[in-house]
Amino acid sequence: MAGSTDYLNTLSAGSGLDVQSIVTAMVNAEKAAPQVSIDRRLEDVTADISAVAKVKSALGSLQTAFAVLDDKNDFNFSTINNSGTAYVTASFDGTLAQSGSYNIEVNSLAKAEMRQSVEFASKTADLNSGAAFSFTIQVGSDTAQTVSLAAGAVTLDGAAAAINDLGIGIAAWVVQTAEDKYKLLTQGPTGAANTVTVTDTDDLFGLNENSAKVQTATDADVDINGVNVVRTSNIMDDLIPGVSIGLLSTSSQAFNLSVARDTSSAQTVITSVVEAVNEFEKVMQEVIAVTDANGDPGPLKSDVAIKAIRDTVRAFVVDDSSTPGTTIESLSDMGVSVQRDGSFKVDSVTLASALKNNFDDVTLLFSANTNNQTTFGTANRGLAGDMVKQISDYLSSSGVIKTRETTYSKTQATLVTEQAELDTKMAGVEERYTKQFITMNRIMDEMKNMQEYLEGQLEHLPFTSNND
Repeated sequence: MAGSTDYLNTLSAGSGLDVQSIVTAMVNAEKAAPQVSIDRRLEDVTADISAVAKVKSALGSLQTAFAVLDDKNDFNFSTINNSGTAYVTASFDGTLAQSGSYNIEVNSLAKAEMRQSVEFASKTADLNSGAAFSFTIQVGSDTAQTVSLAAGAVTLDGAAAAINDLGIGIAAWVVQTAEDKYKLLTQGPTGAANTVTVTDTDDLFGLNENSAKVQTATDADVDINGVNVVRTSNIMDDLIPGVSIGLLSTSSQAFNLSVARDTSSAQTVITSVVEAVNEFEKVMQEVIAVTDANGDPGPLKSDVAIKAIRDTVRAFVVDDSSTPGTTIESLSDMGVSVQRDGSFKVDSVTLASALKNNFDDVTLLFSANTNNQTTFGTANRGLAGDMVKQISDYLSSSGVIKTRETTYSKTQATLVTEQAELDTKMAGVEERYTKQFITMNRIMDEMKNMQEYLEGQLEHLPFTSNND
């Protein structure tokens, strides 16, 4: 484009014409057609990029919604009612909980054997006159391990550190019992079989004495619905499937712990999944619309692959699951129907009935009764698992979304290059026109000077009107 300074007039070419405006107009006229083409294509590809970004985001949201139901364990929609909170804690362990009512009585807790050393005046002073020292320590029937203390480092702190470094399940630490009085304490694993044996022939620390034992190792003992269960730990993950129970205290009588299926929570999650499908549908209708509310076409209305994404998603929702149940085979059997505007509606009464009477069918329909599914392989994954897998394919490095992003980015880069080339070309055109006008003005200036000279000569000729 022409510059802001009229160099021709600045040079006093003297043509009397607005040369800069003329050059600018000529350059703009020559640039107009290719510039319109670039602008139109750039606008189109920018709209395409924005539309694909919307589809990508919508697919991600849809995948997140369905991933909530793609494992059997995701259907652990249950509640726990624990009347013995003073005696046990109860929580879901992430697997499918078994509903039922359980009477529990805690007869004893699992305890670890604890030992204490004799008292010493310091926890850091050497206790063996500068000589090295060692003793052995053993858990249950395991192999005895040697605790070795270097010369000059036979201290309570040193012994505690050396025991902990063995890594055999025995914890050791030093406590101050009174002013200038310290003891070394040890604690083994819980369970009656995990007794701790210390062999110290010199009896330096006093841990091997019977009097050193301040707590005996015992097992946890629980009755559940009349069945006696003994464990080495106070954490019991196998009393009730799907429930982790932690023992807090013995109980004088049985208490009740019940696990009930919470179908209302399941209904809320399934309804939210359908809502996610509707949000996805809104985005797709916008980007592939023949004409929108303003009469404008969607940017991706002619993209067959993008349209196929929408069709596939709808097929998952409308068709039977790849792992149908005996009674519940598709979302329509759960009260999900298509509306005239293309959205899906949930009949809450029908869905509640399906969850109440055919919960296992619903679980199978969504998850194929599998856990920790991957996106590799061709096995049927259930409605949710299949949807998650399909969307992963769309969003993969070789999927249609990435392919479109790459194509449109290349097109955008090409247009940027075309714009730069056009600007360079027009700068050359402007320079050529400017030089031409400089030459023209110089010739016109010379002609004007010649005219003035000739007029002056004519005025001085004899017999002119001025020389009568």
